[in-house]
Amino acid sequence: MSGLKGLSTRLIGGGPGAPRRVRLLAETALVIAGVIWGGNFVLVKYAMGEMPPLYYLGLRFLVGAVLLAPFSIGRLRRLNREGWMIGCGVGVLLFAGFVLQTIGLQSTSPGVSGFLTSLYVIMVPLIIGLFTGRWPSPMVGIGVIVVAGGFALLSLYGELTFGWGELFTVLATIFWALHILGVGYGSSRISAIAFVQLQLTVCAVLSLAGSFAFEQPAVFPGWGAMGAVLWTGVMGGLVAYMLMALGQRHTPPTLAGVLMSLEAVFALMVSIAVGYDSLTLRTLFGFALVFAGTTLARLGSEETAELAAEPAPPAP
Repeated sequence: MSGLKGLSTRLIGGGPGAPRRVRLLAETALVIAGVIWGGNFVLVKYAMGEMPPLYYLGLRFLVGAVLLAPFSIGRLRRLNREGWMIGCGVGVLLFAGFVLQTIGLQSTSPGVSGFLTSLYVIMVPLIIGLFTGRWPSPMVGIGVIVVAGGFALLSLYGELTFGWGELFTVLATIFWALHILGVGYGSSRISAIAFVQLQLTVCAVLSLAGSFAFEQPAVFPGWGAMGAVLWTGVMGGLVAYMLMALGQRHTPPTLAGVLMSLEAVFALMVSIAVGYDSLTLRTLFGFALVFAGTTLARLGSEETAELAAEPAPPAP
């Protein structure tokens, strides 16, 4: 049993023992990543209307992989077999999440999809607890539930049914949660640049292979769509995933999930700003619940460390 507990500590990582200033910077990096993903919502929506989804994902990740390549070659050469397996494995988790979510969206509403996807804030501590026996503090648990309730208010309208679309979306959410845990595991063992390079490359290759096999896309989708690909590839791919890899070195995985879930809030804010959605009393109450729950989770994770801190991580 003691060996299992030791393995669980090494498996998840996260740095609640890090100095306060370092941890604050790490948490800020995760919030900024969420802001970037949420702010890209309109461009993603536009790009997906101009090209098939897998082709868009492939081009988006390819942009980030190509730009990062000159900085990662030396670090990739120094990786051992375990490092390559970790980086590529986490990349597969990321790809699986995107593909399953895209399939689910074919037969479920965006609101239901957004809510079910946001449930990774619950799945992360649930997976940790089931497989390691380490459960979050009561305050963190309450914060996570409050955040999920806020997303329910923001996303769910009308009757909530459960069919194939919802099933695929829940499966995607499981992979998002596993991806967060995988990043928490790999970020303290691998150079962040090499880690992100492998994730972006795996997603690009698998997405483009799937696209040419099943979608038969037009190679050049138009200048407007390519502009959206370039921006989301640089900001939503390269920059955001670097922030995620660096931020999770010093942030417990449950809190990391909560902070990055703010992506959905910022996406809705942008959607309201450009006229896709309207600001209502229900929306304001949902925002208040999400931010209140995030605050509770943040305070609770500081009060009781979710897992022991890892040794000093490798340089970027």
